[in-house]
Order: sequence, then C-alpha cells, then structure tokens
Amino acid sequence: MTFDLNAQLREAARDPAALRCAVAGAHIVPLLMSYVHLTGDRRYLEQVRPYIHGGWDYQQDIPGALQEQIRADLCAAIERLAQSGTAEHREPAQAELKEMIDVACGADVPDMYLPIFYEETCFGGRDYRRIEWRRDVPAARREQFQVVIAGAGFSGLVMGLRLKQAGIPFVIVEKNAALGGTWYENSYPGIGVDTPCHFYSFSLLPNPDWPDFFSKGPEILAYLNRIADEFGLREHIRFNEEIRSAHYDEEHCVWRIATQRRDGSRDALEANAFVSAVGILNRPSVPPLPGLDSFEGPAFHSARWDHSVDLTGKRVAMIGTGASGIQIGPAIAPRVGRLTIFQRSKHWIIRHPMYHEGVPDAVNWASKHIPYYLDWFRFGLFWAASDGFHHTLKMDPKWGDPEHSLNAENAQMRKDLIAYATAELGERTDLLEKTIPDYPPFGKRMLRDNDWYKMLCRDNVELFAGDVDRIEADGVVAGGEKYPADVIVLATGFEAHRMLAPMDIRGRDGRSLRDEWGEDDPRAHLGITVPGYPNFFLLYGPNTNLAHGGSAFFHSECQVRYICDALREMLEHGWDELEVRQEPFEAYNAKVDAEHRNMVWSHPGVTSWYKNAGGRVVMNSPWRLAVYRQFTAAIDLDEYRHRSLGGAGEDAREEPLANEQ
Repeated sequence: MTFDLNAQLREAARDPAALRCAVAGAHIVPLLMSYVHLTGDRRYLEQVRPYIHGGWDYQQDIPGALQEQIRADLCAAIERLAQSGTAEHREPAQAELKEMIDVACGADVPDMYLPIFYEETCFGGRDYRRIEWRRDVPAARREQFQVVIAGAGFSGLVMGLRLKQAGIPFVIVEKNAALGGTWYENSYPGIGVDTPCHFYSFSLLPNPDWPDFFSKGPEILAYLNRIADEFGLREHIRFNEEIRSAHYDEEHCVWRIATQRRDGSRDALEANAFVSAVGILNRPSVPPLPGLDSFEGPAFHSARWDHSVDLTGKRVAMIGTGASGIQIGPAIAPRVGRLTIFQRSKHWIIRHPMYHEGVPDAVNWASKHIPYYLDWFRFGLFWAASDGFHHTLKMDPKWGDPEHSLNAENAQMRKDLIAYATAELGERTDLLEKTIPDYPPFGKRMLRDNDWYKMLCRDNVELFAGDVDRIEADGVVAGGEKYPADVIVLATGFEAHRMLAPMDIRGRDGRSLRDEWGEDDPRAHLGITVPGYPNFFLLYGPNTNLAHGGSAFFHSECQVRYICDALREMLEHGWDELEVRQEPFEAYNAKVDAEHRNMVWSHPGVTSWYKNAGGRVVMNSPWRLAVYRQFTAAIDLDEYRHRSLGGAGEDAREEPLANEQ
C-alpha cells in the first residue's frame, strides 16, 4: 500500500464539479476532520463540539450554515494544495489528535485509543501491523520455516497475508471448494453483516466501495476474494482438503499434520508452527428433534442452504430466531405461502436508522478521493459500534431491578427497546408477550431489526414461542398442535462449544486438546495459545468472540500480530520451540472469569451459546477492544519457555521442560 498525498489531492481536484458535489453530500464530521488534518486549522473544532453526539452521521446536528462553511473551506483547501503540489503528510501531535478524536466521536475518548487510531487508519500508507525484523535472519532458516494454517476465512487470509509480507512460507488448508469461511458457507436469503462494513474490514485494505452501510453476504465474500487476489494468497491455499489430525513431534519440534481431500485421498504435512483459523461458526448445530428424519420434504440448516428448493407458495417452518433467523424470515416471507416460526428463546432486537441504507455516491467518492476521509469515518464507527457503550453492560451491585436490567443506562435501553417493539407491532399487542425478553439487554446477542416486527404482522406469518415437540412426515408438532409444512429451515446456530472439532490435536506427551477442553470448556492464553501445545496458535479462539459490538476483523488482526510477534522471536533467536507457561495461562483465564462475573453475559437469567453447561462464559471476550489490543500488542517472553534443538541463534538457549501442572 503506497500513499502519495499530492497525487491524491490532484485527483480530488481534477474535476471541481465532482469535488463540490461529493463534499456537499458526504458526511460532515469526517469532512471536517479531513480539513483539520490537511491544514492544521482547528478553529472549527470547538464550534462543532456541542453538536456531535456519536460516531454516526445521524448523531450530529451541526447547524446548516456552519456545515456549508466547513464544506466550502475544505474544497478550497484541496484545490489550493493540489495546485501547489507541495503538500506534506503530517501526523497530528498527540494533543491535537486527542482533541480531534474527542470532537469526532462526541466523547472524551481515553488515551489508549490513540495507537489504535494509527493502526486502524494506516496514515501515510504505513502498515503498523507488518512484521518488522529487528535483526538479520538467515534466508535459509526463514525459507525452511513452514507454517500451516487451517481455514481460509478472513482470519486465515490475514494470517497468510502477514506471513507473505514477512517472507515466511505457509500453506492454508481449506475444507471448502472456495475461500471465505462462514461467508462462503452461509448463503441463505437475506444474509448480511450487522457491523458497519467500513469498520468490518481489514485495516490495510479498507473498502471505499461498499454498496450499503451494512452490506450483504455476496459483497463481503467479494471483498475477501479481492484480498486474496490483491495479495497473491490464492496460490497458497489447498482447497477441498481438511485437516483431520495434528500431532506434535517433540523430538523434532514440528507438527505432523494429516489431511484428507474431498475425493478421500490423504496427505501429510510438516509444520514448524500450526495456526488454527477455523473459528467457532463453522459446524452447524442440528438439535435432536424427534422425528426429523421422518420429514418427507426438504429440510436443511441455514448454513447449508439448498438453493434448488423453490420456496414460492410453500408452507415453510423455520426453527430458530437468532442472528440467521432474523435475516431469513423477512427475506422469504413475501414469497412463501405460509411461514411458521418456532422461537426457542426470545431476543432483544435493536433498530439502526442506517441498517437498510445504501452508501451515497458522495460518500464513496469522498472515501476514495479526499485524503483522510475514510480514515476518520472508519474510526468514528470503531467508537460508535464497539467500546462506546461497553460500560453499560456491567452489573451495578446496588441496582434495584437486577432481574431485568443491570444499571440505569441498561434500564433505559430496555425501555427504549420495548417502546420500539410496541410501535412496530402496533395493533398486534398479542406478540409483545411472545417477543419481549425477561433478561437484560445484551444478555444474548443483540439483533439488528431486519423488519422482523413488521414481518411478524404479516397475514401469512405465525410465531410459536416454545419448544418443538416432534417432527412428522408433513409438519411440525409444537404445543400439542400440528403445523403443516412443505419445507423445514433449521436456523439453529453452530457447535461453537466444540471448538476445533473434529480435528484431533495432540501436544506434548500425546496429550489431547479435546480431552483437556472436554465438550464445552475451551481455554487459551489470550484466546491464542495453550500450554502443552508448543508452536500452536489459535485465531478466534476461546473468549475472543465480540458480543458488545466491534469488528471480528479487528480482533483477528490483534491476534495475528501477536502470533507474528511469536514467530519473529523464534526465527530471530533460532528457537525451534515456543510454549506458553502454565502460570500465565491460568492467571489470564482467572482474570477473564473474574471480569465476566460482573458482565451481562453471566446474568443468571440468561441461557445462551456464550456459556457452557457449567455456566462459564467461554465464547465472549469481556474486554473493551482497546484493552484486548493492549494485551496482544507484543508478546511477553517471560510468559513463555523456549528451546533450540541445535543451539542456532546467538541468543538461543534451552530451558527445562518439566511438566508444570
């Protein structure tokens, strides 16, 4: 990624009419920040501060006359700087940057977000997450160091990209015929992202061409394919091949990996480091519904959508009303004959005024042509869509209604959500009791309203709240009543708790990761690495799921940076083995559990896939994104043991490897 400020300014000023049109229609706050960033003129900051209340454009009410003045000054500045040809990229001093961030976000943003701002924006084309070698590594050693990555979803692609930049050989083993992971496997009607796309993207390759603020699955998949093509990753991927087992060879400090191809043939790989990027949303969960096999019509999971089935005029039974169901229902309701929805549990549903909005041409033009516009737009979304309200999800021990809410702000959110549902349902007051949860907001995954309430009011839609009794050949029986069906859709989620299944992963002394984790209690240091499994790393591992907002891309990039830091240490020091110690692993997980005890996801009135059978929250990160970024900014070698087989590397040393458990 290269950045030529003067070239970008010339391009922006090349068509004055297009520039003025874009500046007139783009969002005012990132436009203002572009102006301040380009010119250093801060006189507007205090003027607009009282009118900005958050990171989204609808959260500002800057007076029209003031907006016009800012827009005109920005156009003039771009034209002036383009004509001079002498503009220099400048990084605002910390105090100035802090002032700009506070104004742009409408909040007093803590200082810990300043380094995040630089990393997320890549100002000046600087790639802050690239591996930076601190000493010479012999070419032969680097070329002989092999990394195997399981999975070609976005985490696997980002991992591969960083390794390619560093010149470290790698191969990605992907079970599907194409890349994309969950965005390839899930192709159901209405599929989309509920995180704003300008933030749900890779920091080095932000996309200025999203068609919608919350884009649909095909656009996300196209973006991932573009990453693979632009950075030459496809040639490293072995498609239609699945890792069956990975066993650590202590004598040679390598992983012995067995794979199986779609045609049944097998292969063996050897890796100095093994990275799992399979995530947690890759194995569909099909509940043990009595009689499901007896159903005579098509029945399929939402993640295995059968596009050969025409739903037009059909009686469709959809089981599940989570993140997939809330997108599928409104997408198919207008064309099916009848849609019967079986709701196993209630969910809070929140409105976003821009959820169905397309991105205006002016915003896309500004994102591509106006220096720093996309950077500021992206960071505003970072704050608005993640950490800005994290504090509202903590339990107040003095709160008077802990059953239904956590604190005053959470209680107000509950009131607002109920008021919205009531307004949307209108005369269908019978649906309120079926849809309003008893638990506090965010206890389960907060869902974006995809016209769900409006769909429930349709004449051809019926909602049953409760468990399914059984499936019969021609319908679903629930509550003692039979609901005829031609097609069954299972929107029933994934086997998230059985993390890394069905891979058989065995570490030191042949210990089995499946035996240690059991069926539903995965644990890892920082969600990334596990004692007893040297040179093994996880992406989207235990306690790294984001449930308060944010972008999974951001979390993945934090983890990839940490893993790359570990690999750099191994290569620079000549170590053949790096393994996290038991004490920091246990201390971190104890800290995670302690933090979760005060978070909404541990609420005793909530049962969700975030928890295991013992009630422990095993999926979610309890941390603000900024805190997790601090945890993973650099590897702490005091938390690790390392050794070299041949003593290669001037700083290499061998440490005792006695079992610490």
